[in-house]
Amino acid sequence: MRRRLACAAALVLAAGGAGAQEYSRFLSCNGSFVAGDKPPRDAHAELALRYNNRTALIQGSNVLPVGEILHYVPTPATYSMTYLLRRQGTQVLVVPGWFQNTILVAYPNLKRLNQIRMSVNRQNGVLEGKMLNEEDELLGAFTMQCKSITEKDVEAPKF
Repeated sequence: MRRRLACAAALVLAAGGAGAQEYSRFLSCNGSFVAGDKPPRDAHAELALRYNNRTALIQGSNVLPVGEILHYVPTPATYSMTYLLRRQGTQVLVVPGWFQNTILVAYPNLKRLNQIRMSVNRQNGVLEGKMLNEEDELLGAFTMQCKSITEKDVEAPKF
């Protein structure tokens, strides 16, 4: 009985320690964003990367979707990521008649944002990204300079 309790306590302690080391790399990035003919505007992003399952969390940004988790591919030169947005504008129609038929109709807005592709150069810290619509046409682009920060540099939550 004591062995079982000791094993259970060890598992609880091990699980608590693993949670504290969720993210191993933090990036703070600043740069500019350009969309169409509009003048460039300031852009920033804070990313947290996890090595064990290759995910990146967007902790804060004025151009990227905050709170979203992206899967990244690490290479010796870059961290490459793609974020696909959920499809918009679908509707289910029921057609009355002898047989009721259900039809799924999609109303894509081809000028609407569909995906974000970005990569971080691991040598010089430059983050480059593109925002594309459903036809892979460029809607906007951003370039940022990232610096690696530690978990101690990240502000503690106040609430």
